[in-house]
Amino acid sequence: MHRRLVALAATALVALAACSGGATATPIADPSEIVTQSLDALSKAKTVHARADVTGTLPFDAGALLGGLSGDGSAPSSSGASMDLAGTYLDATVDIAGKKGTITVAIPFLLGTKLEAIMDGDTSYTRISLFGDTWQKSVASPDPNATPAPSDDLASMVADVQKALSQDGVTTEKLADEKCGEDDCYHVRITAPASALAEDASGLAGGLGGDLGDLGDLAQGLTSPAPGASPLVGGDVTIDWWARKSDLRPMKIVLGTTAAGSTLAVTVTMDKWDEPVTVTPPPADQVTDQPAFELPSFEIPSIEP
Repeated sequence: MHRRLVALAATALVALAACSGGATATPIADPSEIVTQSLDALSKAKTVHARADVTGTLPFDAGALLGGLSGDGSAPSSSGASMDLAGTYLDATVDIAGKKGTITVAIPFLLGTKLEAIMDGDTSYTRISLFGDTWQKSVASPDPNATPAPSDDLASMVADVQKALSQDGVTTEKLADEKCGEDDCYHVRITAPASALAEDASGLAGGLGGDLGDLGDLAQGLTSPAPGASPLVGGDVTIDWWARKSDLRPMKIVLGTTAAGSTLAVTVTMDKWDEPVTVTPPPADQVTDQPAFELPSFEIPSIEP
């Protein structure tokens, strides 16, 4: 009987260790390795909830935003104008493998605009507050020429990050471990000077947004603005990255920078890893197939290798 109790206790301890998510994993000292492994851990997630809050102000050039109408082709400047980003956020709950989820984007400085999206496989429903309460339904058509494979996308993303971390002037340091709620987390700080961003930002944004259609074009435009436009990122960028020690999944990412003397901060928190995601289509009487506005269809790309 004594031996059976010892064996049962040993089995229980092994099971408890397995359920702990590998809390005794070998510590990682290299901060760059923490970031790249954290990205890899993110790619293996089945579901996640993420919230991004944006604060600060940005210089605003209406002429550049509209493409510019001056006689010589350059965008007229609206020096001194700025946008207050308070209350701007993105909240998303996604099932990556199941290609379903919900997204809400609030942009108070644009007439209190709120965009909502519900994705369920190839079907998506979107609505913008400026156009009322009606949802626009769209069904994505499979692209037979879509490349590369998800695993190639992941490898390319990691390679881009590694390249960015190796740029001249970019520093990556491991700070003291911290608590993320009840979890123990690594804390890594990446500092990138404006010179490094100017060299690589456009290519990196183009690479990440290459398959996003109009959104990809927007990403490239923000990093390579037209003459006379105020760049989105005008100064050094600091990224603080917290990764859970047990499985390296990112728990919090804070990006801070300056643009023409104005500050900008983006705080992203992630939780509810691998929890079930349920979506409910809008009521049929609130849905139309006729677009009241033009938006790219929302899809959840598979990043699972």
